[in-house]
Amino acid sequence: MKSKFLIFLLSINCILLHAQNTYNLSVDELFGKGIENSTKIKASQLKYNILEDKEALAKNLQLPEINASAMDGFVGQPTIFDKNFTLFAHPYMPDLTQSYAIEATQPIYAGGKIKYTVKNASIAKEIAGLNLEKDKADIKLVLIKNYLTLYSLYKQKEIFNQNIEVAKKRLHDIEQLKKEGIITNNDVLRSQIVVTQYHLSLQETNNDIAIISQQIDIVLGLDENTIIVPDTEFLDKVFLLKSENEYITEAFENFPEIKIAQYNIETAKNNEKITKAKYLPNVFLHAGNTLSRPITVSSPVLDMYMNSWSIVLGIKYNISSWFDHKHEMSEDKYNIDLQENIKTQNKENVRTSIKSAYIKHQEALDRINALGQTVVQAKDNYRITNNKYFNQMAILTDVLDAENVQLNTELQLTNAKTQMIYTYYVLLNASGNL
Repeated sequence: MKSKFLIFLLSINCILLHAQNTYNLSVDELFGKGIENSTKIKASQLKYNILEDKEALAKNLQLPEINASAMDGFVGQPTIFDKNFTLFAHPYMPDLTQSYAIEATQPIYAGGKIKYTVKNASIAKEIAGLNLEKDKADIKLVLIKNYLTLYSLYKQKEIFNQNIEVAKKRLHDIEQLKKEGIITNNDVLRSQIVVTQYHLSLQETNNDIAIISQQIDIVLGLDENTIIVPDTEFLDKVFLLKSENEYITEAFENFPEIKIAQYNIETAKNNEKITKAKYLPNVFLHAGNTLSRPITVSSPVLDMYMNSWSIVLGIKYNISSWFDHKHEMSEDKYNIDLQENIKTQNKENVRTSIKSAYIKHQEALDRINALGQTVVQAKDNYRITNNKYFNQMAILTDVLDAENVQLNTELQLTNAKTQMIYTYYVLLNASGNL
């Protein structure tokens, strides 16, 4: 009686879960909404926008620096003393002073410092763009993993529902045999336990569906109580597999971290050129125009405006650079070697990642082929054993063992299919194609 009551409660739980708001989600929508609503992607986009502005600011270094000034004020009465401070006088001085000026300084030559500073800013923006693409691929990989896990859970739920119906029918038949005195009550109790266990497993599966759905809901910006229903046709999709060397070749061309490593090498080389530029003179052109009063260079002071302008070609050379930048040059050379080493490491990591994903993908394909036949064999084995039991040629333990074998092979086949798809997406990610 307690067992039937527990089954009733679990059934009500399943009905309530099924009654929750559901959402049929395709893979394309999964990726689209995931990228659109991911907080990590938004942060990466903000970083890209910041570096885009920094690039624009760096380009402004090539433009002339323009300054304008305006001053108005009062001038105190000056006092003149002789060398013994015994006589003094108050020369004429206007009460007001005014000065209006505009100046422009245009860098002409800085040894390449400005040029390579702008290049570094552009490279930093490109790296931010690559990091954005890498984060998008990472989000896709996480989402597809949860999506496939969800598919496995729904398949598991379907299998448990089927087994519950079969176990209930078997329990009914066993109860009839007990009434006829053919079998003992022990088989009835064991069959009731099996039905209860299947209901508990079904409830656990429904709970896992709710948990994974919430994780996807949060990333996609959906209501957290929405139960996600995956596209059932996705698991039957045919994926074209290239050779391992093709994936490696594509990775060396497209994988973000390898591109970032190459950009870091360029940045290190630019930094070396910027350091070298410190040994070279700076040439600039300066132009200015000033309107001021009073004219203090005459005696007495004239309360008049004087307009003056100038155009100057200047050169500036930092002599101390010969002593200050020797260690900077050495540091820059080491940094170039370091970035080249990092690029080599990234290539090695890519090769091992692709190798691992490729083998696992082939392994999943082999498992699908093997388990497809095994599932058929397990179903036949259960049918035969079940018939033997009701013909008094086998015991209940044999039936339950055959049923477990059938259940496990069906779940293993579903897991192999989802693993095959996941390893394919891992391959796409490792080769920079996701």
